[in-house]
Amino acid sequence: MPPSMQHEQSNSKVAHLETIDFAKLLAHEEAEISKLVSACATAGFFYVDLRGQSARTLIEDEESMYQAMAEYFDQPLDVKMKDDRGTHKHGYKPPGVFAGVKENSKDNYETLKVARDEVGANSPLLPSAVKRYPRLFDDFISKSHLVTMTIMRSLSNALCVDPADRFEQHHRDEADSNTTLVLLRYPKDVSSTCVGHNQHTDIGSLTLLFSKQWGLQILSPETHEWEWVAPRPAHAIINIGDSLRFLSGKRLASCMHRVVPTTETPTEHRYSVAYFLRPENDLKYEDPEGRAISAQQWHDDKYRTFADSHEKQATNSILLGGMDVASREGIVV
Repeated sequence: MPPSMQHEQSNSKVAHLETIDFAKLLAHEEAEISKLVSACATAGFFYVDLRGQSARTLIEDEESMYQAMAEYFDQPLDVKMKDDRGTHKHGYKPPGVFAGVKENSKDNYETLKVARDEVGANSPLLPSAVKRYPRLFDDFISKSHLVTMTIMRSLSNALCVDPADRFEQHHRDEADSNTTLVLLRYPKDVSSTCVGHNQHTDIGSLTLLFSKQWGLQILSPETHEWEWVAPRPAHAIINIGDSLRFLSGKRLASCMHRVVPTTETPTEHRYSVAYFLRPENDLKYEDPEGRAISAQQWHDDKYRTFADSHEKQATNSILLGGMDVASREGIVV
């Protein structure tokens, strides 16, 4: 643990998450798939070991991605705002747009969203950072997609999903979706008005997350207390999102999580890279209120909720994907 974090985290519990070996998933090893299903049905969070040959380039490219991010986010705000496209799928978002982790605060992170379909089409609207490193972004997205789709197929097999309803069938390459690579930087300047990333569940199916720094916390489904998720070299963190929970008939868990400052005065920016695998936009499923809703509508409604006040967020189940209700009722999902 870095020295600057020892005091802050000494009284906080570190989550004990399952580790899944990606190479063993590719080899269809039953024991590894069983571990995967257990992790997805309980914590909804786990590590994936990417040291095998098929995914090693993700680890090799991780440092290059952080360098590209620093180069981009170090630009003046007015330059970055030129990439603000007024959409939650593409472009730049400055800090302070959404609700923060503390009551009555705003968030303290900036993002650059890079949609998978735009990279595949080499869109002229891609941000300059992507155009400068086309191979890096294309490789990172391709390998991230391989990892997440392999997990989807493994879960379909293990849960004996009907052929027409297999999870991967709702994530076809030719269909429109909001699958996006998101680069996040939490500036080291923390104030009482802009703090962290508020508690939430993720919108889509699977999130593949890379970060070498502390800050991520999950709400333990066992103790209902916040626990730190430790960064692990050569591993990524994966969590179940709302869409896959709904698709699985709520057999899989979409865990609540947040990002908080590790000290009162952070000395460095915090970087993370998230690949959000999301289903086809016209897919229909049932939300926590029992409504039939499209994946596109759930995506848009939830993003609007991120910007609501804490008071308004508490009046519906969107932000937490219904997991707060399931947790209170002691439901195993």
